Order: sequence, then structure tokens, then C-alpha cells
Amino acid sequence: MFGALQQFFFDGNKRTSRLMMNGILMSAGIDAISIPAARKQEFNEKMIRFYATRDATEMMAFLARCCPGT
Repeated sequence: MFGALQQFFFDGNKRTSRLMMNGILMSAGIDAISIPAARKQEFNEKMIRFYATRDATEMMAFLARCCPGT
């Protein structure tokens, strides 16, 4: 049916999507999620797997662990 997801710009799409995600979270009274610089490589690897498989399970678990208070 559809192939792997494509990202047009190396970092711009991820930055924009994180900004939008945090805006939605904060408008609902939930703390923003911040990806620590030390975990950038891990984040990128999980995003690549998400693009290839369209399975967001691993990525969502990673983001939940980056949420303040977890």
C-alpha cells in the first residue's frame, strides 16, 4: 500500500512536530516534553524505525520517559 514515511528536511520536521506536540500538551494543562541532548541519537534511531515501520509504540514509550516527573 504505502511505503516508508519520508522526511523532507533532516531536523526541521522533527522540531516543528515537537513544537506542535508540546503546544497541544500545554494547552491541555500537561507539561511539555523535552528531549535531552544526551538522548538525541536514541531519539533519531527511534524516529528512523518509526518512519520505516509506521509503528509508533517504541517512539511513544520514549517520549513518555522524557516527560517531566517520569
